[in-house]
Amino acid sequence: MTLERRMNRHLESLFAGAQDTLEHRELKEEIRSNLAARIDDYLAEGMSEEQAFQTAIQHMDGMEQFMSDYRHVKRVPYWTALWQSTLIYSLVAWIITIPTRVMLGGAALNNLLLIISLIVGAAYVVYSMSNRENGSGSSDTEKTTRVRVLVLKQWQRRAWWLWAAVVLVLWGTQAALRFGSNIWFDRPIQVNGPYQLAVILFAFALPLLSILIPLVVHRAYRIVSKYEVSDNI
Repeated sequence: MTLERRMNRHLESLFAGAQDTLEHRELKEEIRSNLAARIDDYLAEGMSEEQAFQTAIQHMDGMEQFMSDYRHVKRVPYWTALWQSTLIYSLVAWIITIPTRVMLGGAALNNLLLIISLIVGAAYVVYSMSNRENGSGSSDTEKTTRVRVLVLKQWQRRAWWLWAAVVLVLWGTQAALRFGSNIWFDRPIQVNGPYQLAVILFAFALPLLSILIPLVVHRAYRIVSKYEVSDNI
């Protein structure tokens, strides 16, 4: 395979998830010229074509990420959709925890989720009204903001991994506190009645509510393509 074809393949994989916009085409050509210049320099230094290509790729990775991961999205629709999703997630969590009010600590948790839902709802209303007033008679809805997609994607993965780690740690803590002595002294674990079972299940299910955070981050990443602004208009 020729160097030209290898460069083309590398650039296609780099921009695989991007829209075919004028900005992205210009970025691709700039990266291509820089990559070709580096390869020529390494070849002049006596490297083989394979060594020159791999070395150039390694030195270009940082620039490629910086130049290719920005996306322009419609500011108001993007943030409105993200506020809506956050409000829906918090309301669903509040509704799910309503039955837990009969248990110790369940009422406090449900009230906390209700407060969070009210705060998010109030913020969403204020944001919508302020943009409606500022955007009346203007093209405010067409204003854009830049989003670093690759960074957001990394944070999405980190949020899910961090959430899973936190849940496992909290589950381990609960298991140690509730069943540690039974396991240590090789005694059977006993559950006295359905209420105690419900309390145990509630204690283990409580950490799962922290899923709201990775869900919001995941949503922020997923809707970028929906509101991305194309130059091909």
